[in-house]
Amino acid sequence: MPNTTPPLLNGNSANRLILALILAVAALLRFQNLDRTSLWYDEAVSWSQSKGTIAELLTAVAADNYPPLHNILLWLTMPMAGDSETALRLPSVLLGVLAVWLIFLTGKTLAGNTTGLLAAALLTVSPFHIWYSTEARMYALLATCGLAFLLLVLKNLERPSAWRLVALGVTGALFLYSHIYALLGFASVGVVCGILALTGILKSGRISLTNAVLVCLAMAASALAFLPWLIILAMRARSVAEEGFWIAYPDPTFLINIAFSMAGSLPLFWVLAGLAVASLLTIVHLPGRYFGKPQSADAILVCFAYTVGPPLLAYLYSISVQPILFDRYLIAAWPGLVLLASVTAQRLAPQVAPIALFAAAIWLSFPELKFTLLERIRPEWRLIARDYLEQKADGDHLLLFKGFAAPALSYYLRAPNTFTPVDTIAEINKGTADARWLLIVHTSSEELSKAEEAFAPREGTPAARRFGWGASGLTLLERGPVE
Repeated sequence: MPNTTPPLLNGNSANRLILALILAVAALLRFQNLDRTSLWYDEAVSWSQSKGTIAELLTAVAADNYPPLHNILLWLTMPMAGDSETALRLPSVLLGVLAVWLIFLTGKTLAGNTTGLLAAALLTVSPFHIWYSTEARMYALLATCGLAFLLLVLKNLERPSAWRLVALGVTGALFLYSHIYALLGFASVGVVCGILALTGILKSGRISLTNAVLVCLAMAASALAFLPWLIILAMRARSVAEEGFWIAYPDPTFLINIAFSMAGSLPLFWVLAGLAVASLLTIVHLPGRYFGKPQSADAILVCFAYTVGPPLLAYLYSISVQPILFDRYLIAAWPGLVLLASVTAQRLAPQVAPIALFAAAIWLSFPELKFTLLERIRPEWRLIARDYLEQKADGDHLLLFKGFAAPALSYYLRAPNTFTPVDTIAEINKGTADARWLLIVHTSSEELSKAEEAFAPREGTPAARRFGWGASGLTLLERGPVE
């Protein structure tokens, strides 16, 4: 008698179960110990810019170098969740988990369920993505909005509909409003879609609303919605060019460090990069074998542009105008590399390569994953503020050198008019009469010595020193007795 008992899991059920497991692990890795590290300067800036009225928020962000979407998100959530370290980082965590789901959908659109699940698994355990999904800044938002934008571009190239085109216009605008680097990914995809639209017109000999043309129109709507803030950023760009920027020139060592930071392992980076390039080569050499429908080749081209465009354009700008290339700004391009590598692995050996690639990723990046989850820290503003509060007397005043770090100190002291930001040695000299304490932040060895000499600290100082960048770290000095 034949066995008519249905299998415990069919293909779709198994895929859903695996995806649920991946999402659960993604959430676990991102939600744990959100307050393990203190807020650092940039996170405190996000808090400071977002705690007033919406008009104050927009004014503050307009004077900075990025669009306001993340600040608006914090402005909406802080009244409900509060402004603790955990509460400020919670939106990024949720966006990080959402990105894992979106990369699955995008991989599934590119080459099926296996590709989607592999890409989702790789992003889940990525130390780079985990770290910036636990930071109260716009980087998780940038990656998530970018994936939503990429997914809807691919969906509309395959089969457009009214709601998909509207959704593309909206997600494209959200992507652009998440970070200035979104412009690079958006423009790169726009160029490819424009070429596809033009090719279709030339082939048919007439202008018609092909899929690629419709995608271009939806992206034009996104660009139009972003135009007001683009003008603000263009005006800010002049100031940045005149004042200079803090990012180093992208020499080979700098580029290698970026590759390691993103992949958690240089060998893993080269494996993923090689597979990503191979995904493009299959279009050129073996289209019939690797892609069953014409849209698949177009989708790979779009994904490749989305991935390679931002680092390439940023590098060219960096060597010709001024350095702007930095690892965390590429967090939207990173999932693109993961997607392309997953496509190639699935196409080359669908039964073996996806498992082998995931196992290799775990093995090669595990030391960096462990370091990210358990040991990596941010400047210890929470601890240096505690040190000061434990040692100061009533009525004591503090000088902060340098003043750019005022939001971080304000966040932890939580009392107005308790410190004065200063930016020059002359201001330290001027302020010593009224200040018993000096906190030196992110300075060189030479500048640290000059600041100590100007302040004349008590013998046996520093009163406290905590981790921070620069030769000074976070150094707290108590002024010596006045002669």
